[in-house]
Amino acid sequence: MEYNTVLMALPPAQQGRVLTVLSIDGGGIRGIIPATILARLETLLQRIDGQDARIADYFDFIAGTSTGGLITAMLSAPGKDKRPLFAAKEINQFYLDNGGHIFPRAHGWWFDNIREKVMDMWKKIKGGPQYNGEFLHDKINKLIKDTKLADTLTNVVIPAFDVSRMQPVVFNSLEAERDARKNARLADVCIATSAAPTYLPAHSFRTIDANGFPHQYEVVDGGVVANNPTMVAMSVLTKEVMRIRSQLKNRAVPIMEGELVGDMDLNLNLNNPTVAAMEALEMSKELGTAAAEDASVYSNILVLSIGTGTANPNKAEKYTAAECNKWGPLGWVMNDGAHPIIDFYSQGSDDMVDVCAEMLFDVLGCQNNFLRIQADMLEGDLLLMDCATDDNMKALIEVGSKVLEQKVAKVNLETGLYEHVPDGPTNDKALEEFAKKLSQERRMRACK
Repeated sequence: MEYNTVLMALPPAQQGRVLTVLSIDGGGIRGIIPATILARLETLLQRIDGQDARIADYFDFIAGTSTGGLITAMLSAPGKDKRPLFAAKEINQFYLDNGGHIFPRAHGWWFDNIREKVMDMWKKIKGGPQYNGEFLHDKINKLIKDTKLADTLTNVVIPAFDVSRMQPVVFNSLEAERDARKNARLADVCIATSAAPTYLPAHSFRTIDANGFPHQYEVVDGGVVANNPTMVAMSVLTKEVMRIRSQLKNRAVPIMEGELVGDMDLNLNLNNPTVAAMEALEMSKELGTAAAEDASVYSNILVLSIGTGTANPNKAEKYTAAECNKWGPLGWVMNDGAHPIIDFYSQGSDDMVDVCAEMLFDVLGCQNNFLRIQADMLEGDLLLMDCATDDNMKALIEVGSKVLEQKVAKVNLETGLYEHVPDGPTNDKALEEFAKKLSQERRMRACK
């Protein structure tokens, strides 16, 4: 059955069973890979619920780092008629149209390789990022305008790193709704989380708190601390559930069966449907209903985590210890057009989060609540964050399509490598089942 009216934000009613999370990794131009997968997911949702269905209609939280943060904004920022600024299928066109301007390459030289090596050396000497970021910043500001974090159509979670305080900062809608100091312009947050060291300039901006005092942010790419933001999103969600659980326990009057969220006065933000859904789940736990047989927070969370690709494990190693030992400080930062230290920490962060998330859901007996889709077939230019040639971008789209045809993969907790499940479904089939769960949850919440 299709909805006959335009879908709006995920409703909060008492009948829901899970909280839904979408997580999108960082990876520069490789954001084309998750964008391809998300376009497929949105198509599957539209087959179930009609052509007006959008990704933001189904997720309580969308988390994204770096290029994933930009995708998050495109999926959740309000556009015409308070609907998402972009349909998922339009995101790849954004990359195709703008990628070459964000990451420009030299053209017209007979010896382009020589020129690139000369420019590589010059950038090491003069300092500063490889790209000035002006085109990207201008494009983001024109697209998102003055939309703030609290204005997004669903809750967003976007990590960055504040270099002035030497600590991570997690921009998220829930805190922005309660604290003006944290309610930054979404455009500033996107520029901040995309400011990959050595690639793009750090970003400086300020917000104004409820008393009119400024708060300064000096930030770089969230990939420094959480290139895969899955666990960051889980932490934000869990913190909110714990806050609600604490307030429920401190109520002077016990919860009575049949009591509605709207009848309660817990000083919660009931304008946010996710908060109301969390409260409904916690109430059902206290009442011992079937929706809460397991009190574990994670048993009530449904997560889709999408990566931007990793190296093909069957190919030769990218570096050896002997090579690394020849690098000085500058060589670690920039080496033959690559940025080894950036690649190491972003890839290492991705893999560590994969292992932790897989283990956590497995240990808690809710492994079916977590779906990770990651392409492990990248090599050559496909591995680069900034190779935005037409051929490479088209190849990245093909990678996104190919990974859907592959069997679902799980991280081997012993080796840390992805291994395809021999008797498992394809990623496309798993995504189809995930879409059904999302649609079912939305319909349950819509029940009175």
